[in-house]
Amino acid sequence: MPERPRIMVVDDQLGPRESLRMILKPNYEVATADSGEAALETLPKFRPDLVFMDIKMPTLDGVEVLRRIKAEDPSIEVVMITAYASLDTVRSALTHGAFEYLIKPFNRKDLEDIVHRALNRRREQLGARSEVARLARQMQFLAAKTQELQEAAQQEANEHALRVVQLQILRVVSSAMLSRLDLGELTQVITEQLRAGFGYDAVSILLDPDGPQPVEGPHSFVGPIQVDSELLGHLVVSNGPSARPIDKLERELLKMLSEHVAIAIRNSRLYGEIADTKRYLERLINSAGEAIISVDTVDRIVAWNPAAERIFRYRREELMQEPVLRLFPIATYEEAKASLRAGEQAQAFEVMSQRKDGAPIRVGVTLSALTDQHGALQGILAIVRDVTAQHEMEAHMLQSEKLTALGQLAGGIAHDFNNLLQSILGYSQIALRQLDSPEIVRRGLTVIETAANDGAETVRRIQEFARLRPDEEFVPVEPNRVVEEAVAITRPRWEQRKEERRIQLDLTLNLAPVPSILGRPAELREVLTNMILNAIDAMPDGGRLTLGTRATDDHVIVTVADTGAGISEEVRRRIFDPFFTTKGEAGTGLGLSVSYGIVSRHGGDIRVESVEGQGTTFTIRLPILSTGRLTAERLTDKLTAKKGRILMVEDDRQVQSVLAEMLRGVGHSVTQARSGDEALRSFKPGAFDMIFTDLGMPGMSGWEVSERIRALDSAIPIVFITGWGLREEDWGRLRELGIQRCLFKPVKPSDLYHVVQEQLSR
Repeated sequence: MPERPRIMVVDDQLGPRESLRMILKPNYEVATADSGEAALETLPKFRPDLVFMDIKMPTLDGVEVLRRIKAEDPSIEVVMITAYASLDTVRSALTHGAFEYLIKPFNRKDLEDIVHRALNRRREQLGARSEVARLARQMQFLAAKTQELQEAAQQEANEHALRVVQLQILRVVSSAMLSRLDLGELTQVITEQLRAGFGYDAVSILLDPDGPQPVEGPHSFVGPIQVDSELLGHLVVSNGPSARPIDKLERELLKMLSEHVAIAIRNSRLYGEIADTKRYLERLINSAGEAIISVDTVDRIVAWNPAAERIFRYRREELMQEPVLRLFPIATYEEAKASLRAGEQAQAFEVMSQRKDGAPIRVGVTLSALTDQHGALQGILAIVRDVTAQHEMEAHMLQSEKLTALGQLAGGIAHDFNNLLQSILGYSQIALRQLDSPEIVRRGLTVIETAANDGAETVRRIQEFARLRPDEEFVPVEPNRVVEEAVAITRPRWEQRKEERRIQLDLTLNLAPVPSILGRPAELREVLTNMILNAIDAMPDGGRLTLGTRATDDHVIVTVADTGAGISEEVRRRIFDPFFTTKGEAGTGLGLSVSYGIVSRHGGDIRVESVEGQGTTFTIRLPILSTGRLTAERLTDKLTAKKGRILMVEDDRQVQSVLAEMLRGVGHSVTQARSGDEALRSFKPGAFDMIFTDLGMPGMSGWEVSERIRALDSAIPIVFITGWGLREEDWGRLRELGIQRCLFKPVKPSDLYHVVQEQLSR
């Protein structure tokens, strides 16, 4: 052997292969191979002294590679390594000449020990091979002297016959040993065979290498039982009572038998370890909290642990050899099985199943492939967990989170509406006190109209979020006008704060001429309103608020700057997070989050700069409107000469009056109905040119009114008016009724006029 022995590591898994290489390389020459084929190719070039080989490998398994290595050079020592193997695999590996068998995981000491023992035996075998060569040469010399040594030749023939008898005895005893793997049975067979076959007075196997050493004499034999350098015990034969001496030939035979006994005892101990491991794994499976179910190649259950009984309430004997599809839906199981056949190691899914009593349960299932040495699917292992209670708990938590979020959302909506109501209330009171000033009344009514439209816009966004209303198109918007309207809406709060706290609050507008942008005016007003009100709150002792606009090549820049308390870097990083607020119970944390979402939907962005104690500046960038971006122009509402006879069905008296007055004001004839029954009594085919009907009415809904009218007149235009919105499934129902338009409250006069002309022109 070379000064640095050569070791080859064969494993199809990179991790174990590289781990062994790193441990061994300081003291040995190491080569690695990732398959049996690669190992056989490396063998004649590397000429290893020792091979560590994984027993489970694709194409060529470890036992087959072992057989081929031994056929090439029987003196190469091979240690088989695996994480799992059957008893038959163990026997097969040892039968084909494996030196040792390691089960993963093993520690470094075990590895170093087995390397030491294997290389020692390799050295002994190589030494024995040299001795055999020497003896062969001597035999050849003696054969040349046959003529001179006739008597010696006759003696050799007799000794040869004796050797044959010895080997036959050894073969019979060894055969009896190999059929016993239990240590007690093994020692009993050996001692009985020797007592009966040779007539010895006493035969015993002492497996206590650290105990008192027996002494050999003329009437006794003591043979060490050892594997490599490890002493396992002694084979002791005694003829003390009979005083029959044990001759030289018997001693040679007993010595050879001791070597076979050592191998048999080592195999027996290995069998015991495997049996212990098997019992441990069985206890592990039986005590597992999850169901472990083994399925054969035709999807029949072949193993069923106690946890499976607890989950599904079937006893083991009730489901043995029954189809596993009694537990899982066919489609889901077959899809997962197909993935395993395609090479996936495991597939996980959740399905609804049933207990024996029919009670539904939700289970999480992980299917793992059980493959043979060639990688072919030999069965499936299913690990099943009852997740019914977990899902119920998650559902309760989700419901709780939804309620919490709903409460926070309601707080944000209340915040926005309170701002709008403040504007409406403030300007209505100002107008009432100064009715003799047309300018103040006009300005107040303008702000009230704007605030009401913004309130409608807030409701619209809520309905869009709940998918009760389609998105509205963007329109050209003048940024300076949006700024001025936001200032007008917030002025009552501004003035109120100044009077309550007797502080100085100054406002500066630096509005440069800027081009239009594309967006929704109400949403942009909401952004600026939120920022102005936040600025007021940030200046409790007074200060200056500056709003400005300017234009770049492709953006309009709007700035809102205050001289208030400023914000810290930590707050600045989270300022646009939903529900994050620095105002305690007084804030919802939704204002700036909603503003950020609105600006993002408009293709822009918001930036914030602040210095604590000096103030904060918000900068909004919005893309300039270009001709190419305006994909569709809204039709200009034009009042035409077409007048119609209209049936207005609405249960709310004030809403009905307002809508009817709008239509009568432009020349239409309007018949009012406060309920579905009243509308049906008024309707006659040909009596009306179109119908407006509310959806949510007591007694008879707008849906039922439309269905009954359609039964009488399939062509008359019908338009829905609703304050609730429409669910996604309602749009198909609209098409079935032939209803092409739906107006959402509050209805603008321009939208009402436009829809009337559109429907009368059909």
